[in-house]
Order: sequence, then C-alpha cells, then structure tokens
Amino acid sequence: MTEAFMRGYYDAYNSEDAARLGEFLADDVLLVSAQGEQRGKDAYLATYRAIIGDFTDRMTPDEIAIDGEKASVKITDRFTAKHDVPDFLGRSFSKGNGFTLKLSAAYEIRSGKMATINITILSMA
Repeated sequence: MTEAFMRGYYDAYNSEDAARLGEFLADDVLLVSAQGEQRGKDAYLATYRAIIGDFTDRMTPDEIAIDGEKASVKITDRFTAKHDVPDFLGRSFSKGNGFTLKLSAAYEIRSGKMATINITILSMA
C-alpha cells in the first residue's frame, strides 16, 4: 500500500461516484463504523449512497501512516446537509447546516483492495 493509493481512495470518496469508489473495495470488504458492522462491497456502497444522498461529505486525510498492507489515518470529515435530515448520528440537521467529525481510521489491504476499514469517531463539532 502507498500514500498515493490512500489519497486516491479519499479522492474517489469525495467524488460522490459510487462506481469509482467501488474500484478500491474488495468484494467482501468489512466496514466497522458508528453505524455498525457491514460486510461486502454492496453494503458499503449502499451506506455511502445513503450518506451522500443526505449530505455533501468531504473527507480530508490529515495524517497517513503506512505499515506494509495496513494504514492508519487521522481524518477531518465535513458534512453539509443537502436537505433537512431528521436523524443522523442522533442529531437533526437543517438544509445547509452541518458538522465536522474528527476520525481515526485503520485500513487493511488485500490483493490491492480495501479488505477491512475500521473507523472511530474521536470528536464531533
């Protein structure tokens, strides 16, 4: 794994193009996040589509540390509601309003694809 691979992943995430993002994911990718545990590319992309349906979601990697086929990343994730959102992470958001998450993420690559993604919320503002 390289830093360029990770930056490409974030560029794809920020593009709001699910097909492009899907190119980075193993078919059996495991995503662990505040929304629970999901297995498989289809489940990951369904969650992604739901999020970008409600929010403009821009992840910025602040620090990337690579160790072989693993990466640890500190992320600033900014969300802006595209319409009124009655409940997301236990809060409601009016159109145009948003929030910022500080995240810690751990990734594991297998055969050039994301196999495991574990995202932890550090803070929400």
